[in-house]
Amino acid sequence: MRRLLFAPLVLLLLLVLGGCQDRADAGVPAGIAGKDWFYAHLPEEKGLLTYKLAGTFEPKGGMGIDGFRLETDGSFVRHTQGPDDAALDVPGTWKSEGPGKYRISLRNGQPAFLLTLELLDAETLRAREN
Repeated sequence: MRRLLFAPLVLLLLLVLGGCQDRADAGVPAGIAGKDWFYAHLPEEKGLLTYKLAGTFEPKGGMGIDGFRLETDGSFVRHTQGPDDAALDVPGTWKSEGPGKYRISLRNGQPAFLLTLELLDAETLRAREN
């Protein structure tokens, strides 16, 4: 009889503890995470810049390399152009601040910023840095 009473309590405790885990990927839409997004140099809309997946558009020559990648483990990579014009990846981290809003902290000493994302389709999103 004690086992019958004890088992539901253990199950309840496991469910409560499992629900309290701090998961970095809780706020990342599956269509955004784990993908390299690059600035497509299209006209701004509502103050948002258009980003596309690598290989889905023709980059404009001489416009630089600007993009990012969010991972589900809370890591972030900014794709940019280094001093010798070669590609440079700047590592960082992100924390969700609500739907489509991520606080980005880069490991190169730049100030943290808020990244707002709006997924348009499987290959396109809009973003704003504040």
